[in-house]
Amino acid sequence: MTTRAIPRFLAPAVLLLGIVASSGAGVPSIKSQWAAAPIVVDGLAGDWAGQVLSHGAKPEADFAFRNDGRDLYILIVLRDPEASKALLATGLKVFGRPGRRGAAASGVLFVARSVSADAYIGWEVGQGTVLTEAEKAALRKEGRRELHLAYAIGATGSVFGPIGRAARGMNPDFAEAGPEAETAFEFRIPLASPQETTGAIGAAPGETLRISFDWGGGQNRELSTPGSRERQGSNSGYLSGTGRTWSQEFLDTFDSMARPGAEATKYSFSVDVKLAEPK
Repeated sequence: MTTRAIPRFLAPAVLLLGIVASSGAGVPSIKSQWAAAPIVVDGLAGDWAGQVLSHGAKPEADFAFRNDGRDLYILIVLRDPEASKALLATGLKVFGRPGRRGAAASGVLFVARSVSADAYIGWEVGQGTVLTEAEKAALRKEGRRELHLAYAIGATGSVFGPIGRAARGMNPDFAEAGPEAETAFEFRIPLASPQETTGAIGAAPGETLRISFDWGGGQNRELSTPGSRERQGSNSGYLSGTGRTWSQEFLDTFDSMARPGAEATKYSFSVDVKLAEPK
């Protein structure tokens, strides 16, 4: 067992356990723990007290998993500032492939973007949030805001989103917190069937999932690539009659959605996760 100093923004009771990361000898396995109550997705690790964080060597990442009957929760602590910058620049793809033979992978692309106050207000109002003129004025006074978005993605590169709060079922969500040198990212992904819940990965308690993480490299061109003309609601998420994706049309409304800068280092790793069952 290996240990290190606990980040101040993590709960004191969190423990660390070193495991061998995948390096051609196979994918590491880890057991998810049962979440007796829904985890608050805020980037803080208060809900993870007593949880074992497993260590991945490339990149320097500690991670843990919890689940209930509805959602999979993931905590990733990145100890490499460049890895954190890359994740925030390009977003994180999380794919889940059930252990069943022939099961297709599905997943979520999580994206964080700094947007203008008016863009943030437009998004919130579009999601059904009622804002008074005084509240809008206060938001404009605060200036730019961080907007967290989630897109349903398929193994073949299809993209649908951003997933709004009105989507059926509990939506994917994420948050980050902590100093740049050691940042915690917290995620929630529905376990339901992707055909029933947008952004879900299709698994059940007791099942083993291969969870793959991918970020960095070039910018996520899936969000800005013209698409074929398919009907609304198709898995690809394309707008009918426009030849452009839902994602593209949404991003076109925010000139600041694409983070500038050179291509980031590419990071990826996979973990086989045994989902917990009720105790």
